[in-house]
Amino acid sequence: MESGAEGTAPLSPAELRVVELEGLLTDANTRASDTEARLRQVSSAYRQKVEEIDSIKDRLSRQAAVQEEIRRGEVVESLFEPVENLHRALETVKGSQAEGGLRMVHGEFMTALSKLGLQEVPGVGSKFDPNLHEAIATMPVTDARADNTVVTVFSAGFRIGNRLIRPARVIIGAFQES
Repeated sequence: MESGAEGTAPLSPAELRVVELEGLLTDANTRASDTEARLRQVSSAYRQKVEEIDSIKDRLSRQAAVQEEIRRGEVVESLFEPVENLHRALETVKGSQAEGGLRMVHGEFMTALSKLGLQEVPGVGSKFDPNLHEAIATMPVTDARADNTVVTVFSAGFRIGNRLIRPARVIIGAFQES
């Protein structure tokens, strides 16, 4: 048997094929590892994009809700003055035959407006809140619990959600010891 230049025996065709296949396996494993790493990157990027899209959807939904509240507020504001005039008319016809019909129509308007989100601002007995109430006067009160509390509502206030349509015009108590 002859030996190679370095003193090793030449490889048989089967051994050469094994070496070749081991090289191919190493290349395949490297490509698989690279592909896995790329897949993890793509999966991570995909999850981030899904989270961004969900965040955008949530933000758009909140913005749409705010816009809807603004639109409802505009509708209510446009109807508010005529309803207030109807309320004033009710005050002038008290005791007459027309009072019942006007009271019914006013009630129907108020029901419809409440379905649009109209809420009356808290009145008598509530703490004075300058964000909701307009104080037109103070009235002396002897009960300390009534201090800075609404004791009379001159005209009701209304809001839609957090948006004030009109502040309540009120008289607030000012505690004075007897």
